[in-house]
Amino acid sequence: MLKNEDIFSRVVNCISATTRYPIVLLTEQADLENDLGIDSVKRLEIVVALEEAFGLRLSDRERDPSIRSIGDIARWIEEIVFSQGTENPVVADSVRQDRVPFPRGETATQPSRQLNDNTTRRESDFHRDPPQSISPPHFTPGTPPLENASVGKTLAGRVALVTGSGRGIGRVIARVLASKGATVIVNSFHSREAGEQTAAEINAQGGSAIHLWGSVANVGHLDQIFSQIKSRFGRLDILVCNASDGRIGAFMELTPDDWDRAFRTNVIGHHQCAVMASELMRGSGGGSIITMSAVGAKGWVDGLGSQGVVKAAVETMTRYLACELAPFGIRSNCVVGGPVYGDLLDKFPNARNAQDHWETHAPDGNLCSPLELANAIAFLVSDDASGINGSVWVVDHGFSAVANGQPKRVGEAKRVMSSR
Repeated sequence: MLKNEDIFSRVVNCISATTRYPIVLLTEQADLENDLGIDSVKRLEIVVALEEAFGLRLSDRERDPSIRSIGDIARWIEEIVFSQGTENPVVADSVRQDRVPFPRGETATQPSRQLNDNTTRRESDFHRDPPQSISPPHFTPGTPPLENASVGKTLAGRVALVTGSGRGIGRVIARVLASKGATVIVNSFHSREAGEQTAAEINAQGGSAIHLWGSVANVGHLDQIFSQIKSRFGRLDILVCNASDGRIGAFMELTPDDWDRAFRTNVIGHHQCAVMASELMRGSGGGSIITMSAVGAKGWVDGLGSQGVVKAAVETMTRYLACELAPFGIRSNCVVGGPVYGDLLDKFPNARNAQDHWETHAPDGNLCSPLELANAIAFLVSDDASGINGSVWVVDHGFSAVANGQPKRVGEAKRVMSSR
């Protein structure tokens, strides 16, 4: 129990100023990662802000796993303050409550909704209109401007939700669907600012997008997300289940918490997404659901044990969705990508060697790009793929087709073919 409510209030105000979250969300029990989506980078920003606000050194325990909630942070600071014999530390003016503005669209009188036992969030915080323009525009390498990304608006008039689309593969998927004419709902949790920027880029390039914050692993967040979709659009035609969570590391070192996080996002969370999405799709005559898998679901890949197991479950879940939802005109398919150039590949230990190793096992010496994955998804959700349901599509340059893990000597193959 906190001894000093003033310290807690100051901590909340400081975190609100750093994250732009409304104060009503920052309860004592709110979990930094699971409820608020605060990753290691944002956590460090908060620690730096708290150090400045309280005049204390806090970075020594910045990564302490026991500090998980807002209350834990307040108790941590309280412990330091009382150990120094100072019960009323000076706090910077910039984080006093009367200096913390509500985020855009927030007012002090707006109602809040209960997300779970510990967390509330004002409805407007799940959607903020993106800025009218950003300068300079930022594009993922290999992702063309929207107007050049495709020929024809095969998804015109469709509304698409892409989970986990603030950055990486999801960001490219969102941009490609927008280039095909879809109105895209960009969703992000840990990368909230990146999600807002992705939506802004799409709008600046002539597409149509909004950003909705929330975790697919949190049912309360999903309730808010789909409530916003229904109220704003009245329909949903496309769901791409791209958000993912899973530890990259040795399989025998995975903990129960690692498994819980992986299953809550990849399987349970996206099952609930599909259930809620299907309710909206039925009302508009059908739709298309895409799940995402990985090559680790087919066999052993070093470091991808957690992802491999849960993605195998995702592939099976996709087949069940296909059978259950087909009578309502809803198709469900799975896209397997990988290894994929980009952010995820960079997270592997010794990433450069891993990339070189995998490239030697691909028949053409190349791995998959996010744009290639996105183009496959754009086809599967279009009317051109109306007969495809319950399938698992592999986009990996033939990586998984190589038998027994034998490396393909691309240069040798070219030499043999040219000599014929």
